[in-house]
Amino acid sequence: MRKSFRHSVAASLLALASLGWMPHVWADDLKGTLTTLLSQHDRIRAAEGDLAAARDRAKAALGVRYPTLNVTSHYGYEAQNKFENANTSMPSREIDLKLTQQLWNFGASSSSIEAARLTFKQASENLETTKQTLLLEGISALLDVYLTQRKLEYATQSVSNIKLQTELEDARVQEGSGYSADVLQAKSQLVDAETLRIKIKEEAEVALDRHKTIFGHYPQVEEGSAKLKIPTQLLPISLVEAIKIAQENNPRLASSEFGVKLATATVAETKANELFPSVNLVSSTKHKADAAGTKGYQGEYMVKVEVAYDFNFGLSSIRRLQASKQDRESTARRFRETRDQIEEQVKNKWKGLLTAHENTGLFISKTVIAQELLKHTREERDLGRRSLMDVLAQETKLINTLSEAVAAETNTVAKAYELLEVIGRLEVEWL
Repeated sequence: MRKSFRHSVAASLLALASLGWMPHVWADDLKGTLTTLLSQHDRIRAAEGDLAAARDRAKAALGVRYPTLNVTSHYGYEAQNKFENANTSMPSREIDLKLTQQLWNFGASSSSIEAARLTFKQASENLETTKQTLLLEGISALLDVYLTQRKLEYATQSVSNIKLQTELEDARVQEGSGYSADVLQAKSQLVDAETLRIKIKEEAEVALDRHKTIFGHYPQVEEGSAKLKIPTQLLPISLVEAIKIAQENNPRLASSEFGVKLATATVAETKANELFPSVNLVSSTKHKADAAGTKGYQGEYMVKVEVAYDFNFGLSSIRRLQASKQDRESTARRFRETRDQIEEQVKNKWKGLLTAHENTGLFISKTVIAQELLKHTREERDLGRRSLMDVLAQETKLINTLSEAVAAETNTVAKAYELLEVIGRLEVEWL
């Protein structure tokens, strides 16, 4: 795609604006509206909670680098029966302190810390995915409200026009210069127009309810509000560039890639824990009083290097290691599938934007032609060369063309934002 694509899109949108078709969707404070959406929506808060939890777990994972203090104490009554009448019965008191510093565990600690760090990064990408998805839903809701409201305006205008033309023709019939058949056909067309208006009204109400679901309130349209425009400077200039940007920026792909790294770290941690011992420096002290059948105070002190290893004869260690390797392979396959899916989505969104852009230009031309045809048809009607039905037919065609043009223009805007979302560039700061 040539580098003038972005300028071509912008030019088409300017042409639409000159016809008064650009969306008035509260964009005067669009950034503030979407910022509020991201700060208050429960979906975002839930993802932020996941991120905060992952951050705390990552900090907690660093604890393996520090020594652990174990404190055990008791107070109770102890009785011992011994030979030669040496039985004892006394209150026993004891406190044990044990300080353990891990010296080496063959990389298990490092892998555990890395796994926690990767989990945090994955949660961060999941939060970004949630933000961009919600932003796209919000923009789509705004566009749907705009589109259905404009279509409802055109449908209402169509009903009014047909009513007016019907009344004028009926007056001509009363004067003897009109045709009763035209009046009946006009009334039939009026029923069709009213049916369409009711259908579009239902669509508009659905769009309003969707807006309330996303933003928590119904839209408030203000006069003189700015337009929701395509940030053309963010659009890639070619499909190749779009795919490259998506591979670098798409948060869902990044999250999946972190998942592969996390699975690799888990394999390393499992291998170290299951197949190798841990080496610890242990310092302990015990303070006893009247304990173990011995009156008075007793003190014990010990410093040692301890090697610990657990082995299950059911080969559980080997099984757990194999399971972690299988998890890693499955995660890697899902990552490759996600990468392919995102590339496919980029291609589809790119093609969709090009098609919508081309259709918008065609509908602009079609609408201009329809306006001229209606103008000439009305003039010829006044001269008696055209019938009422000719006028109504051209008016209906113009209304339909206007609706199609608005739909095509809105679709172009929507496709552009969908492309920005899939390549990972849909952020409030850039709108």
